[in-house]
Amino acid sequence: MRLRHIEVFHAIIVTGTVSGAARLLNVSQPAVTKILQHAEDQIGLTLFERIRGRLHPTPEGLALFAEVQKIYSGLESLKKLARNLKDGRSGRLRIAASPALCIDMMPQAISRFRKDHPDVNFEVETHHYKDLVDALLVQDVDLGFAFEATPHPGLSIEDLAEGAMVAIFQKGAAAPLPAAIELTEMTRWPFIGLRAGDPLGGLLHNAMSMADVALNPEIEVKTNRIALSLVSRGAGAAIVDGYTAASGQPELIDIRALKDPLTYRVQAIWARHRPQSVLARQFIQTFVDVERETTAALNRRSGMLRAAE
Repeated sequence: MRLRHIEVFHAIIVTGTVSGAARLLNVSQPAVTKILQHAEDQIGLTLFERIRGRLHPTPEGLALFAEVQKIYSGLESLKKLARNLKDGRSGRLRIAASPALCIDMMPQAISRFRKDHPDVNFEVETHHYKDLVDALLVQDVDLGFAFEATPHPGLSIEDLAEGAMVAIFQKGAAAPLPAAIELTEMTRWPFIGLRAGDPLGGLLHNAMSMADVALNPEIEVKTNRIALSLVSRGAGAAIVDGYTAASGQPELIDIRALKDPLTYRVQAIWARHRPQSVLARQFIQTFVDVERETTAALNRRSGMLRAAE
C-alpha cells in the first residue's frame, strides 16, 4: 500500500462513507473510490463491504487498520515535528563558543531560551578560535560564537555586537586611578597576559606595539577566565574582554576602561553550505539580547554610561 492508499483507507474507516472521506481529504468522491479500488487491486484483498449505505471494514481490513493506525500516528508526529521546527519550538542546537563567552553570557542565553523553548536540547562546547572553525567545517557543531573571526571561504560570519577590553585589578588596587586609564598605568602591577595567538590577545599585543608600551606578562594564560581568577587573588592586573570582567565579583575586582579603546566584534559563525535553521536564528537573537544587558550592566558598574543611555 502506498501512502495515498493508507490515507484514503484511514479516512473511509473514520467517516464510514466515501463522501465523508472525500470531504475529510478535500478531494472528489470519484477520486476516493478510484484510490480505494487501486489499493484493493494492489494488495489483492477486499477492504470494505457496503451495509445499509455505509462502508464497513472486512476482517482483513480491520487487521490492516491496526497497523495503519501506527503509521498514521507516526505521520501525525512527523507533521507536529515539522510545525515545531518551522516555529523554532523543538530540535537540537550544537553550539561552540570562545571560553570568555561561555563564562556567563552563554549560560544566561541558553537558560532564557529554554524557558520559552523547553523542547529544544543543547550541546555546548568551548573552543579556541582555530578549533572552533574546525568543528564548524566538519559539522561537529551547528553554530559558533567568537571574537574577531577571520574570514574563511567555508564560513558565514555575522557581526552581533561590539565590545571593548577593560583593565581589571584586585579590589582596592585601582582606587587612585581615574575611570579611564592609559596602557602605561598597567606597568605598575605584575601583568597577567593572554597569549598572542588568541584573537583578543593579538588585539592587545598590536595595541601595545602601536603605543610603544611594553607589558611583558609575568604570568601568561590561555583564557581570560584564568586571568580574572588570578587578579581576584592578588596575582597582578590584566586586560580582558568586558564580558569576563562583568562576570567578576564586585567585592573582588575593580574595573577601569582604557582611554584608547580596544574594541572587538562578537560574531556568530556557521558553515556556509549549511543554511541556518529557524531555531538558530532565534537563539542568536536571544544571545544578542543577553549581550546588550551584560554590556549595559558593565557600563553602569564601571561608571561609564553610554551616551545613548
